[in-house]
Amino acid sequence: MFSALINNIEEYQAKGVRFAVVQVIDKKAPSSSKVSDKAIVLENGELIGWIGGGCVKGIVIREALKVLQTNEHQRIRVAPDNIEHHSQNLINYSMSCYSEGAVEFLIEPFDPMPELIVVGKSKIAEKLIELATVADFKVTLMAKSIQSEVTFEGMKNLKNKYVVIASQGEADEENVFKALQTSIDYIGLISSAKKVKKIKTFLATTELSSDRINELRSPVGIDINAKQASEVAISILADIIQEYRKKPPQSCCDTPTGNCDKEENSKAFNEEFYINPVCNVPISKKSPKHILEYL
Repeated sequence: MFSALINNIEEYQAKGVRFAVVQVIDKKAPSSSKVSDKAIVLENGELIGWIGGGCVKGIVIREALKVLQTNEHQRIRVAPDNIEHHSQNLINYSMSCYSEGAVEFLIEPFDPMPELIVVGKSKIAEKLIELATVADFKVTLMAKSIQSEVTFEGMKNLKNKYVVIASQGEADEENVFKALQTSIDYIGLISSAKKVKKIKTFLATTELSSDRINELRSPVGIDINAKQASEVAISILADIIQEYRKKPPQSCCDTPTGNCDKEENSKAFNEEFYINPVCNVPISKKSPKHILEYL
């Protein structure tokens, strides 16, 4: 089960989906969960994995969704001897089940895996791909027949993608134009200042706005006085990592499976869970202890 969950984590990261990982870090018997149990919670409230039964599931989902909003980790404890109490590092909930067990969780946000798209087959492109792979980037190479095969059509979730064009004389204008037609923020071109000037003159004859044309990064990378191909690749990757880390957390609107409407997400959660007005604990409507019909 643990290996399956790891596969799920890698799968959703590769898809560009934000999610929270929940881990059981402490427990007091009796409890259906055990220390090291894990699950992931998607932005739509879906829980994948196992961290305990119905007594804690609603609480975990509720707090995991908050973690995805704040992008900060959170500890929560569910125990019979606690009244609900919020502090900076720990949130306590009263255990509503008769078992009188206790369980503590750590909830952490996970960002999508960044993707580097390299256009070209130069030595710099080769070194950049090697380094990005080591840095756990998802890497896409467009290089075999540059002019015909470079296309961004059909690509989904264009957020969290970074394009570096290293075609160096082979259809540079067309490649830059295709990249700038997308909504990808980071478009870098490896070229001389003279060549860039000519490319921007060409771009000015297209439907691209002057603002979009000016977003082209060239020279690309951090200035480290790089000379060798590997050094240039390091400077480019460092610049991309800096951009990736300074971005605000993505919303569910940026994910292929996420729901852009926060009200719809809240509605879906409320349809599955009822918030106890006394203890403020989410309770699954699918497995209630008692049912009262009112006519």
